[in-house]
Amino acid sequence: MSEEGTTKKFGSLATLEAVKAIQVKLKLRKLNQPICLFGEDILDRRERLRALLSTMTEDEVAAILHTEEVSSDIYPFKGYVEKPDEETTTWYHRGPMALRAARVAIADFSLRRAKERHNILVGFYSQFFIYAQILFMTFVTVTAGWSGQPCVWRRDTCERLIRYVGHQSQAGCARFHPYAYVSADPSSLNVASCAHDGTVYLWSLDSDKPIGELEKHESRVSKLAFHPNGRHLATACYDSSWRMFDVETSEDLLFQEGHAKSVADVAFHPDGSVALTGGLDCYGRVWDLRTGRCIMFLDGHTKELYTCEWLPNGSVSSLMYEMVTGSADNTIKVWDLRIRKNTYTMPAHSSVVSKIKVDHLGQYLIWSTSGWQPLRQLKGHDTKACNLVMCVDISPDGKWIMSSAFDRTFKLWTQSEY
Repeated sequence: MSEEGTTKKFGSLATLEAVKAIQVKLKLRKLNQPICLFGEDILDRRERLRALLSTMTEDEVAAILHTEEVSSDIYPFKGYVEKPDEETTTWYHRGPMALRAARVAIADFSLRRAKERHNILVGFYSQFFIYAQILFMTFVTVTAGWSGQPCVWRRDTCERLIRYVGHQSQAGCARFHPYAYVSADPSSLNVASCAHDGTVYLWSLDSDKPIGELEKHESRVSKLAFHPNGRHLATACYDSSWRMFDVETSEDLLFQEGHAKSVADVAFHPDGSVALTGGLDCYGRVWDLRTGRCIMFLDGHTKELYTCEWLPNGSVSSLMYEMVTGSADNTIKVWDLRIRKNTYTMPAHSSVVSKIKVDHLGQYLIWSTSGWQPLRQLKGHDTKACNLVMCVDISPDGKWIMSSAFDRTFKLWTQSEY
């Protein structure tokens, strides 16, 4: 389904096709014909209307087709008026001059990353060097909680290394800079966090005070995501938009609308060329950061979409074209960017899917991605307090899984347990 052919949710009507189907019924009723015959589907009903109109004169057809008639027993409420096309399109805002430079830089960065990813004949030394950097990062983790104080922990001993103080409300998300504990200076930007009051703080590893703050959002910021180049930071907002900032200058580069309700999550493609967003309007969108256009519309979930993630298809094959989304309809859906369709649906849970995490080789989503069979069910959080696991993460080497829940704890799971 194309983006332009999909309307926002309006009562019980989810798509423009549903509205057209109702209009066909109204025309049949105008002709004193039954609006539905036994075993008749939408296409049969349209064909029946077309056959009836073909037997009429031009004036009679014009009178039928141009008659405005609203039926209270078919439309969801009295006074329903179909929204005009301009209200169902995606709005693109004019950005500052720095946005053009950012798009050029992102295009250059993503092309280089894609070339590196597709170059499978790299030397053994380069592979070992990258793997060593990733292994070093597995010994720390960052958490955010409703205390408003993000914390950095040593992963193997669960020792708290630093507690950040600054947020005045609940902290909803905290993320490491892509080069944290790798090449970033400890006194420079290493961590970013967001809160329900719309604040976004930047942190170092040397101080518990913020070293920077981005422009305050007017509504809650639900999630953060660093661009792979480390210079740009995306925020998912409850004002139905997502934004992108330059963390070096703290400039607001992009204000992007498109979702009908709050944006719950945002994720960058590992190459940095496109971004994926998911919203409480049940839909996901893929945005080309080099042109600013929405290039794919993810339509399939029946309830709020809370989490989205890019799915690596294996480091050897160098493929990176699939996405996964989790929703309040208790399902996980797999999407293919090449054909722009949903390719698999997993009836994963008996409750809301609040977070999805895929290991960097694309082998595990706690489910096996080969055939999509569940491997383990990890139990340990206190379900008596509140049966909500809010977040999960997988270490880059695949040896650890971390989960956090409403019982105010995070738990580590070793590879032997899953």
